[in-house]
Amino acid sequence: MITGRWGKPSEVLLDLIVEGDGSIRGVANPGRQNAPIRRGHFDPISGVVNLEGEHVRPDGTTLPFRIAGRLDGRTLRLTYQYGDMRGETDVVRVEDYAPLPLTFRDRHKPRIDALKRWINTRTRPRGDANARKLRERGESLDSITFREAVAADIPALAELHVTTWNATYNTTRGPTIATRTWQWNQVFAKENRRDFVLVLEDRSGRLIGFTWGKPHEGEFEGELSKIYLRWEYHGLGLGRRMMAETARRFVERGIHSFILFGELSNPTLLFYDRMGGERLLDDRGQFGGAYGWRDVRTLIR
Repeated sequence: MITGRWGKPSEVLLDLIVEGDGSIRGVANPGRQNAPIRRGHFDPISGVVNLEGEHVRPDGTTLPFRIAGRLDGRTLRLTYQYGDMRGETDVVRVEDYAPLPLTFRDRHKPRIDALKRWINTRTRPRGDANARKLRERGESLDSITFREAVAADIPALAELHVTTWNATYNTTRGPTIATRTWQWNQVFAKENRRDFVLVLEDRSGRLIGFTWGKPHEGEFEGELSKIYLRWEYHGLGLGRRMMAETARRFVERGIHSFILFGELSNPTLLFYDRMGGERLLDDRGQFGGAYGWRDVRTLIR
């Protein structure tokens, strides 16, 4: 029988109960999407399993899914179609799961990323230098405004995204403005949006930073997907204000916790530690750049 939980302890994919006639009830992605299985059947002779259901997203749209496969020893070998996503996966019972051993690359990747982060940090201007240049330009922090972005901001937002991403990772070969424009058009074209894009403007109306927050399905209710600030405004306290303003907008949308997936080579990574982010470890106890805030109100306070 396949009654039980299948996947990893930290990421259960299926929670199944098989009845005497072979029918199945349960959920897919319990604890994250909690997608109910509407129709399911297991044949104990052949080991074949078929599951169908729907997942209702936070915005109210319905995402149908189909999962099929068979039991091979103690492993379920499955193919799946989850909305537009298709693929194959093998899962074992949660109690049978054992993480893969660390490879040579796994053990040395944190050191390599730390070196990249140090190199990238050397290109980042100091806060006192930025403060002096701010005064020389006749600007002040009080002249910087925060507001939510609208579709008309897409061209400026795409340029800002490219400029800040390239500066962060010390490259000129990041995604192009055309690519970022297409991506932001997709974001703003969606109906019944629950995400938000927060932008910072200088006194002339030029965008100098942005964050992008959205709902997240899982242990955390929200995700801070993007947070970038032009290099010449680093070290002035704006990052803390961006986190606080982002937290307020999460709370306004009924979201009280959020996750952020950072890059280990990002020179501003340790900023999230200073902001009280909890380092989230994978099944092997490794930190891959993910941070969590279990109560966003701590950022507002």
